Amino acid sequence: MGIHKQTNGIVCNGSTATHDSGPAYTPLGPLPRAHYCRQIVDVIKSAIPYLAFLAIYGINPHVHILPRFEDVNCIHLYNVSAFEYTILHCQVHELVSSLHNVVLDFLSAVPYLMHYALPVIYPAFLYFTGRLELISRFYWLMGITMWVMFIIWKFLPTAPPWMYDNMEQYAKSGTTAPPLHLMHREGCAFARLDRLTGLKFFFNMFGGNPVPFASFPSGHVAWPMCIYVTSAPGGRIFAIYVLWVAWATLYSCHHYLSDAVVAALMVVILYKISNYVSEKLRQRTKPLCNLPAVVCSLNIV
Repeated sequence: MGIHKQTNGIVCNGSTATHDSGPAYTPLGPLPRAHYCRQIVDVIKSAIPYLAFLAIYGINPHVHILPRFEDVNCIHLYNVSAFEYTILHCQVHELVSSLHNVVLDFLSAVPYLMHYALPVIYPAFLYFTGRLELISRFYWLMGITMWVMFIIWKFLPTAPPWMYDNMEQYAKSGTTAPPLHLMHREGCAFARLDRLTGLKFFFNMFGGNPVPFASFPSGHVAWPMCIYVTSAPGGRIFAIYVLWVAWATLYSCHHYLSDAVVAALMVVILYKISNYVSEKLRQRTKPLCNLPAVVCSLNIV
């Protein structure tokens, strides 16, 4: 029996077979492929809650789980933003949207046009940067966040700012307001863009909203916030994009300040809770012996 010092090599029968490069432990050929396939399966499973949310959200006009425009006389709409006026003595979205021009109108449209692309672009970014394991974490967080929001929308339906703005304009003009489902629902900034371009792009885009009373909390802010806490491109600089989205929701009269703030806080809280639960489960299921990690540091032969 002898003790040999290992220099980036493998000890075999008292002699050292050295290598120019590479780790001391080289996994067997099939293991990387098996590990990769397992990660792909994990990604698919993690995306199920999020995809289920999108499906239920999209068919809400048919399954009628969340309130629709036609239900406005049958439900109680909550004005969660009332405390904003109590504390600040103003509605922040009114101040933000009052300072408008064409450039800002277009800038506010960009995050909305990017919204449904984010859950595809970000996982693709993680894949091509070699961080496949973070895709599962992102989709789990997205799924949990949106189902919590779904429950809030069910029991705390809230109307967006543009709805009250429309009612106020009709009252000032002395005209009778049309039914809610016939109103323009694109919001102030996007209505101006439609008039500017002569198109009804945003009118048609928001006209088919299957869940109209879901202002609080803001899903538009929650999605990029999920990216930020997972592992954002550019690190903390990505916070600028989150703030851009939050500003756009206020500027376009689609959300109140409270909608954006609560959405961001909720994502952070759910992220910490999910990490805590995940760590506890990992500790309980930790294997007694992880064979690939077993290395004899002294190389006794």
